Amino acid sequence: MTRLVLTLIFSVLPWATGSAVAVEKPLVVSSFTIIEDWTQVIGGEQFNVINIIPARSEAHGFQLSPRHAKVLNQATLIVGMSPDFEPWLAAWGKANQKTAAILWLNPEGGPKDEAGHAHNPHTWTDPSEVRKMVGKLSGQLAMLSRDNRPQVAYSKYLKEIDRVDVALGDLFRGLNPDRRAFIAHHANLDLFAQHYGLTVAGTILEHGSAESADPSVRHFSDLLGIIRKQKVRVVVTDAGQNDAFARRLTEDAGLPAPLALSFESLAPRGQPGDTWVTMMLTNGRRLHEALLD
Repeated sequence: MTRLVLTLIFSVLPWATGSAVAVEKPLVVSSFTIIEDWTQVIGGEQFNVINIIPARSEAHGFQLSPRHAKVLNQATLIVGMSPDFEPWLAAWGKANQKTAAILWLNPEGGPKDEAGHAHNPHTWTDPSEVRKMVGKLSGQLAMLSRDNRPQVAYSKYLKEIDRVDVALGDLFRGLNPDRRAFIAHHANLDLFAQHYGLTVAGTILEHGSAESADPSVRHFSDLLGIIRKQKVRVVVTDAGQNDAFARRLTEDAGLPAPLALSFESLAPRGQPGDTWVTMMLTNGRRLHEALLD
C-alpha cells in the first residue's frame, strides 16, 4: 500500500517524468523593427519580444494606441532608441511612471542643433555606434537572463557587425572622390556617410522629420544648384515616402530616377533587408552601385 501511494505521488510530480515547471518569459517591448531584431538576436528564446512600430512603417510622428499602451504596461523591459526619436514613448513613460522601465540605447539622440535638439538620431546606420548600443542591450538582457546566453550571443553578433562594416568599407573605399556625394531625403544618412567617407550634399526635406512640409521653390532651386556645382549624380529617397519632389529634381537635373532606400526600418520577415545586417548590406550595395554608375 505504501509503495502504491509513493508511486502515485511521484507520477504526478513534473520532475518524475523529466519535464520542468514552465517559467514565464520576461516580456521585452521594442519600439521599432531594428531594435526588435537586435533584441531577438541577443535575447534568443529566453524572452517574449513584442514590437510596436511594424516593418516598413515610419517612426516619425507615430501615435501610440490603447492596445500598444496595454502591451507597454505589461513589459518587464522597454527598449527605445532615444527620447528625441521616440517622443511618444518618452511621454508615455513619464505619464505612467514607467521611465525606469525604458532602456534608451542612445539617450543623447545624436548630434544636437543650436536649440539643443538631436537633428540626426539615426545612429543605427553607423556600425561603430551599433556596437555600443548592442553592448548596452546585452548587458540589460543579461540582468534578466537565467544564464550567460545574452553575452554569448552578443559576442557572436559583434562579428556580424564587423562583417557588415568591412564589406561596406571595402565597397565605398574604392569610389573616386568625385563619386561620393549624393542628395538624401532627410538627415538620416549623415552618420552613414561620415562613417564611410561619403558626402550628403543636401537633403530634400529641410528638417529632420520625414513628415516635414513640402520643400519650398527656393529650396528646390538651391538643391538644383548644389547638384550642378558639385556634380552630384544620385538623389536618394526614403522607400515608401512621397518622392514627387525628388522626381522633379532629377528630371530638371538630367539625373536617373531617385534611388529609394530603406534605412528607416526593416523589411517584413522573409524579404531582403529583414534584419539589421541584411538591411545595411542591401541598401549599402545599392547606394554604391548608384554612385558608381
